[in-house]
Amino acid sequence: MPEERWTAVKNRRLVSLTAALLSVAFLPAAAWAQSDSSNQNVQELRKQLDEMREQMNKLQARLSELESSKTAEVATAPAAPSTKQEGTIESTQPPLEGKTSPQVGNATATYTQFSEDTVAAARFDNVPLDPKYHGFFHLPGTQTILKIGGYFKTDFIYDLKPAGNTDSFVTSSIPIPTVVGVNNSTVSVRPTRLSLDFRVPGAKVGEVRFYVEADLFGTNATTPRLRHAYAQVRNFLVGQTFSNFMDPDAFPDTLDFQGPNGMVSVRSPQLRYGFALSPSTTFYVSVEKPSSDLAFKTPQFSSQPNAPSPDGAIRLRQEFERGHFQVAGLFRSIAAFLPNGRTDSVFGWGLNAATSVKTFGKDNAIFAVAAGHGISRYLQDTSGLGIDAEPVAGVIPHLQATPAVGVEAAYQHYWLKTLRSSAIYSYAAVNNTNLSAATTYNHGTYTGTNLIWNPYGSLNVGAEFLYGWAMEQNGLKANAPRIQFSAKYSFVKVDADR
Repeated sequence: MPEERWTAVKNRRLVSLTAALLSVAFLPAAAWAQSDSSNQNVQELRKQLDEMREQMNKLQARLSELESSKTAEVATAPAAPSTKQEGTIESTQPPLEGKTSPQVGNATATYTQFSEDTVAAARFDNVPLDPKYHGFFHLPGTQTILKIGGYFKTDFIYDLKPAGNTDSFVTSSIPIPTVVGVNNSTVSVRPTRLSLDFRVPGAKVGEVRFYVEADLFGTNATTPRLRHAYAQVRNFLVGQTFSNFMDPDAFPDTLDFQGPNGMVSVRSPQLRYGFALSPSTTFYVSVEKPSSDLAFKTPQFSSQPNAPSPDGAIRLRQEFERGHFQVAGLFRSIAAFLPNGRTDSVFGWGLNAATSVKTFGKDNAIFAVAAGHGISRYLQDTSGLGIDAEPVAGVIPHLQATPAVGVEAAYQHYWLKTLRSSAIYSYAAVNNTNLSAATTYNHGTYTGTNLIWNPYGSLNVGAEFLYGWAMEQNGLKANAPRIQFSAKYSFVKVDADR
């Protein structure tokens, strides 16, 4: 008999028995002494009362049996998973799951690159590339969710000629003239990085994000170096991250840590604000840390750089389902104190246009071009060379912002869903002045091709061939080929087909 039906029958019997007992208990005393017939009735009622008591005892025993059985079922049933665990890490899915935005198109969200720089990039409204928040967990007793990201990477590098920088392929560091008969090999773990991605949902201002990332490219062999440390509330960002002048989604899929020599690539402390012009178009403006990259000497003076005002950058970005396009502008003041006590400054400006488009299947094409005066600090090959500005001849030597240009193009092809290749070409050049040193960098090229395999989970292995050459102001040039093998394991395992 079903439990609900049995309970109803039991209740009806209990009510009937209770009513009978009450009627017997409250019979008037005079009714018991009226006659013999009354005595007979009393005997019959007592007999019925005994029968009812016996039946009640049976019902009570059955009820106790049912209650014991129910208790045993509850005790042996598996416990339901807790949605809130006090004092422990919660592994339940964050409440933000499924959050998407037209400001991050499907091609942008699914683009795979070996460096994983797209994960670190700040997004409009803090929308994540992965709407399911894989790898995030709740911090005990808080609303904050955290993902511990990054990867362990080892590079095996062999140079057929001296290539200058042993850990990254920097064409401007290729020795000129070439030292004949010298080869070099390196094993490096410096690209290994660790990141902490904090997100606080439910705030009145929207989702808040704190992002910190470091690698091992410090001043010494494996010294930690801070790459990113920023906070973004709504679309107001403060901290160090990719320059607003840069497009991290246009970084090709290379094993080489450096990447194309003509690509804009700078991480700087900044204040940034963005707003939407349409559901898929955004505009950003930033004020960033200045740095006059000057390092020249002439018979008249040696440069002593200073920064009269912060760099400013604006960026317009358009997202669409198969890719994105963005154009950015840079405005800066480049200055230096001179030994004669005076200072000179020049205005620097630049434009950077970049796009990435999904072509056939999962394939992607990337193209970017940057040009301007005084933007050498922002280009991969020329950053740190001290050629943002150079002296020019005259009655009194003065500074001139150096014209510079950078170009990059890459194509990523998937042979299989776990096997892909990329072909990369890049070019960077500056137009030196007549007072620049003869050994000053003038231009260079960066080319490469690779094969990357994702055999299992977050493990990626690959081989890459790189070839670059550089030329100085005096016309001397040199080239260097490099072979690189890399293995990388990401700390957060993700679905390769996502």
